[in-house]
Amino acid sequence: MRVIMIAIGSAGDVFPFIGLGSALILRGHQVTLCSMPAFQRTIEARGLDFVPLCDEATYTAAMGDPRLWDPKTSFGVLWQAIAGLLEPVYDYVTAQDNDDTVVVGSLWALGARIAHEKYGFPYLSVQVSPSTLLSAHLPPVHPTFNVSPRLPLTLRKLLWRGIEYLSLDRTCAPQINALRRKHGLPGTVKTIFSQWMHSPQGVICLFPEWFAPVQQDWPQPLHMAGFPLFDGGTLGLDEQSRTFLDAGSAPIVFTQGSTEHFDHQFYRFALAALHKSGARGIFLTGDRPVISDLPPTVMQRPFLPMSSLLPRAAGLVHPGGIGAMSLGLAAGIPQIVLPIAHDQFDNAERLVRMGCGIRLDLPLDSQDLQGAIAALLHDTHLQKASLRASSLMPADAASCETAVKAIEQCHARHSIPRLRQAS
Repeated sequence: MRVIMIAIGSAGDVFPFIGLGSALILRGHQVTLCSMPAFQRTIEARGLDFVPLCDEATYTAAMGDPRLWDPKTSFGVLWQAIAGLLEPVYDYVTAQDNDDTVVVGSLWALGARIAHEKYGFPYLSVQVSPSTLLSAHLPPVHPTFNVSPRLPLTLRKLLWRGIEYLSLDRTCAPQINALRRKHGLPGTVKTIFSQWMHSPQGVICLFPEWFAPVQQDWPQPLHMAGFPLFDGGTLGLDEQSRTFLDAGSAPIVFTQGSTEHFDHQFYRFALAALHKSGARGIFLTGDRPVISDLPPTVMQRPFLPMSSLLPRAAGLVHPGGIGAMSLGLAAGIPQIVLPIAHDQFDNAERLVRMGCGIRLDLPLDSQDLQGAIAALLHDTHLQKASLRASSLMPADAASCETAVKAIEQCHARHSIPRLRQAS
């Protein structure tokens, strides 16, 4: 079986597909991952074939646009980037020999969804986080629009329909329907987020039910697979990092994830909080310049493999991406989350509900960070809840196996001998 995977987005969107693709290769399947050029080296290092969906400059410009990280403008800016990939994804998928092939697409692989409508090849859609699974029963948390779970269910349903029609559909439907018309598909699509974007052949959720309980208005059929826990690392910790960890108490890890939105003031606040608490720290800062005058109790690195680092940490501070959060849960350490945009607000809310973390809002107040660091180090309720979550993770060690089986079953049920028009 050949699996064509399309993963559009930042590391939190792409890394789960790399982990899943690696598991598929171990089962003897051929895997092609169509994604962003920034991840080519990591993808190919795991033995997956790589196909770029855009050039490096386009991806860098999109990720570096400050409007993408402003909750007031993020969705519209994000959609313009996604809309530019609709036709390239459609063209690539339909140009392949679909005999013995399953296509697996991330949230924004909508060109593949249109191709599936046209030709009916086996197709599964994937959710790496629960925020875009719209539900009136347990509404996800968003930075700019929210439906209170305290409202009557009937009113919640009406509000979600209004949000989807007035905001989501109005933004996304014109380009989607234009491409559908171009390829001879009848009618127009609506209720894009609640219905159309999800494959009718199945949706794989790469998170466990204890993190996001299944809601009765989520799409079906649904496969709850759990966290893949892929962190992009190919080696363990280097000697310098091991020496630092061995030299004292477990540090608090600060990471800005795959994007760079923690400014100089944030690290100044972090240093003050560490000094006041007497804790050590590790700053994972990506391509940021070296921070001057760090004390010997704090180490700065561009990147370290989180799956190796976090089990030796006292806590984790990050923006709330699903990748870092899941690795923190696996390590059994409490977390401080500072959401900026997109799914981070919903992820933070779910972590807080579980009792495993603290959410702080931006702009950050230094006293708030100091209080949160103190709680992270000394609050036994936070620590016990985090350990309980970690104890649930062994059940998710087979998360990729669950997803792989769903893909194999989709292939067995829906395989077609040649590319043909579904209608």
